[in-house]
Amino acid sequence: MRLRPSLLAFICLALTGCANNFETIAIQTTAEGAPVAGAQCSLSNAKGNWTIITPGSTTVHLGSEPLGIDCVKQGYAEAKTDAHSSVDATNILLEGTYSTIDGSAWTYPQNITVPLQPLPATPTPQS
Repeated sequence: MRLRPSLLAFICLALTGCANNFETIAIQTTAEGAPVAGAQCSLSNAKGNWTIITPGSTTVHLGSEPLGIDCVKQGYAEAKTDAHSSVDATNILLEGTYSTIDGSAWTYPQNITVPLQPLPATPTPQS
């Protein structure tokens, strides 16, 4: 059986489009400009939820909506931020308008830094 080149190209693009719906995102946390390890960060968008310990990375499902990031660590205030997605024009050119629907046309920043604010020190009672 011999495949036509156009059919073969279509199959390759279709398979590539499925693989491009995900992206690896690295998260680090800092306080006053210095790295802070061990924060638990929850990432979420309309396509799913992921949890990592910083510094760390995870693979997320792409979408047009922002990726919500919520980080907690003892001794620091809870930090919330959003990573906004942007269109990857290359994927639209290769895969067509379907890529804007399935998420593969979108991309998030691959390296995200979440600033943490130290909580004020609790005074010790005087006896």
